[in-house]
Amino acid sequence: MPRSRHISPCLLLPTDFQQPARRAFKYGLAVARLLQTRLKLLHVIKLPSDDEDLPPDTRYARMMRTSALLELGRLARLAKDAGVEAEPIVDFGVPDECILRRLRQERAKLLVMGTEGRTGWDRLRLGSTAQMLVRRADCPVLAVHGGVAGDAVRQPARVKLSRIVLGTDFSSCARQAQRVVSRLAQLTDARVLVVHAHSMEDDIQHGRRRLDRLIQALRDRGVQAEGICRVGHPVETIVEEAGRWEADIVVVGTQGRRGLSRLLLGSVAEGVLRRAGCPVLVVRSADTLLNEGDR
Repeated sequence: MPRSRHISPCLLLPTDFQQPARRAFKYGLAVARLLQTRLKLLHVIKLPSDDEDLPPDTRYARMMRTSALLELGRLARLAKDAGVEAEPIVDFGVPDECILRRLRQERAKLLVMGTEGRTGWDRLRLGSTAQMLVRRADCPVLAVHGGVAGDAVRQPARVKLSRIVLGTDFSSCARQAQRVVSRLAQLTDARVLVVHAHSMEDDIQHGRRRLDRLIQALRDRGVQAEGICRVGHPVETIVEEAGRWEADIVVVGTQGRRGLSRLLLGSVAEGVLRRAGCPVLVVRSADTLLNEGDR
């Protein structure tokens, strides 16, 4: 009976070798070092539409594969120099399907991807691929993006994770994000700003009491945490406070497997993903990202 392949935890980073993907690589490298895990570098080759059934052993496909492996090999060497084991992978097919399949096969702890800018889902570097992945990936998704003219986008020379903003509405989804933030802050000695927005003035005192309890729970775990609760639209509040606080990363929760379908109608996580001036980590479940002892 053949021995089953042992699968150890990894981070998956799809890349098309463009600038947004290069920025995402830096963050993927930093998080892989932080979590002491491997990095899987994936490039998906989508063959021309006229050749959808073209097998990957044709001359054209072999040339594309060789070229991609050279680029991936360069990234893998950079990762090795930084102390991170990285494996280059080339797949043929539809990008979103290949990435989802790899997420399952590799049991990835985190998906890290670059996005084009902050003007909507159509500007994501991987296009509708990224939109679908954030909806359907079982693991947390870290979106690393730049911005558009006139937007103040923070692009530090080196990756920092010392100032974390957690957006919360106290839901079960937000608690998953809270668990991830707690662990990240413990690993990096980061400061955490918890942001909650109310749409009704009458609710503000109740919100502040719940926020105080959440902050105390973080402090009980050794996290330097503070909070702000104010009346306003959640997206505007989270983005404004993240900018004011010069956050290195914003973390938000989302609902079940199809939860982000509602993002396209302008919900909180979608707005934060589009407008935040720093990377955004979207968390559905914290379990894949946390070790057994951290849960």
